[in-house]
Amino acid sequence: MKLIEFRSILRKKKIDLVWLSSPDPNITYFTQQAFDPAILLVTQRSAVVYVSALDKAKPIKGVTIRHFKLGWQKKISHNRAISLGVNKDKLTVATYEGLKKLFPKARFVDISKDVTVLRTTKTSAEINKIAKACTITDNAFSSFVKKFNRRKFKTEQDVALFLEDSIKSQGGGVGFPTIVAMGKNAAVPHHKVSLTPLKRGFLLMDFGASYKNYNADMTRMVFLGKPTKAEREMYGLLLKAQESAIETASKGVTYGELDSVSRKILGKYDKQFTHALGHGIGIDVHESPRVGGGSKEKIERGHVFTIEPGVYFPGKYGLRIEDTLVFDGKTKILTKSSKKLISL
Repeated sequence: MKLIEFRSILRKKKIDLVWLSSPDPNITYFTQQAFDPAILLVTQRSAVVYVSALDKAKPIKGVTIRHFKLGWQKKISHNRAISLGVNKDKLTVATYEGLKKLFPKARFVDISKDVTVLRTTKTSAEINKIAKACTITDNAFSSFVKKFNRRKFKTEQDVALFLEDSIKSQGGGVGFPTIVAMGKNAAVPHHKVSLTPLKRGFLLMDFGASYKNYNADMTRMVFLGKPTKAEREMYGLLLKAQESAIETASKGVTYGELDSVSRKILGKYDKQFTHALGHGIGIDVHESPRVGGGSKEKIERGHVFTIEPGVYFPGKYGLRIEDTLVFDGKTKILTKSSKKLISL
């Protein structure tokens, strides 16, 4: 994935060698495979990935695959002065100290911003994988709505396990820990699934499948029982804030502007919106671009991101609505589940 472009950056910056080591997601990005552990070495002309013999690596175009064997470090160490590229965002102290021993005369250069720029704009192949992950996610939600009954689903955990099992049965993986929050638990944006019984009120589900290392992210609300007029109106206001931000998304508009649009609609409830409007998504669930207040990054072709405004009332309930989107000249919603408030 974009190794040619990456090598061009190395030549421009006169970097001799880039070292990436687990758990750096850029290894997965450049190889399009997940290994544990792994070390990827990239020069201006070649790329080598070292993996465990326990991993069954598939052939990778432009990358040589080697296994960790006794003394492998000696084959790559250099006593001459070189420019060594590292990803400081993922570089541990232990790895840094080890690199100083392998390359005692090296000049370390941070390449974290360079790989971030490469990954921010998705290729059609990446977008297709994310779209597939979104379809799997949609199917899981649809199945939950169809099969819901109070005898089968008694707790938050029952719902979470059902969604994750549905994702896996479709050949996907669970992209991140599923959030299922009943009533007042949903007022905590990162609530951890518990044995809290299901009862009357808003039920929040924030979940997503992964497909071939790429992720989806979606949040939907359902109401158990019959909502009051005030509860329907609050949900309707949040939905309007989310959809208005999506409608505003176009080439050259900043992500900060989207945040402002959403907050303006929420009006006095802006104070209950306590997090960013969204985030970029790909191999990592949260990655570039930065989607939120103050962000000056502009929407560009190939950006994949989420829009997820929320309002939270501690001790009462919380609401959040989220979609994964792609901009390919116009904004397209990849998570297609209905956002109409469903009563179950």
